[in-house]
Amino acid sequence: MTVLFVVITIVVFLAIDAVVRAVRARRGIQPAVAVAGRQLRTYPVRIPDGIFFARSHTWLTLFPSGKVRLGLDDFVGRLLENPDVCYLKAVGDSVKKGEPILQVKEGDRSLTIRAPMDGEILARNDAMRRLPGLLKEMLFTDGWAYTMRPDRPSDLTKMLLGHETRTWIADEFRRLRDLFAGGGRNPDLVPALLQDGGAPVAGALKQMDQEVWRRFEQEFLEIE
Repeated sequence: MTVLFVVITIVVFLAIDAVVRAVRARRGIQPAVAVAGRQLRTYPVRIPDGIFFARSHTWLTLFPSGKVRLGLDDFVGRLLENPDVCYLKAVGDSVKKGEPILQVKEGDRSLTIRAPMDGEILARNDAMRRLPGLLKEMLFTDGWAYTMRPDRPSDLTKMLLGHETRTWIADEFRRLRDLFAGGGRNPDLVPALLQDGGAPVAGALKQMDQEVWRRFEQEFLEIE
């Protein structure tokens, strides 16, 4: 019964978000988003309606049963060029919020992705290990990492959705530009990594040194 109530609540939130977007469209109001026209042309970040986002840069989609499917979001995925995916959890494992569940590797460097909520792993998309390109090409369909049963489905109400996500991504772009400008293996590369409008080129993180990778994981991927 609790799961059903939470699912209904989340569906209501989704409906409200859709209505707000429709009203803005009729009135010609454009949301104040970071992924503005110029950035979309140079660094497209996909933020579909109805998808929840955690501040640890994972996305989540809800099933009517209360299960969730999750993966790495486009903001991080596009900073990598040809990442290898390494799973840290198996089907049947219990996970706690903030616990490492996934690593994405580029050469001798890696980023650790953490669980956005407590729950049990129900399925794992091992195709991602064989076909890591799914992370970019089919992110919200075949590019998922795990299916989970949340311990507290109500945690989804704390995630970002719709306009909130776009506003948050705006701040993430600004923080990322500051990080890139403040360090790197070759400071002369920084202008090339930040395209017109300040959007980073796809695969830009590969050009940065180990310290930038460490700071990126600490500042963008860890969960408080």
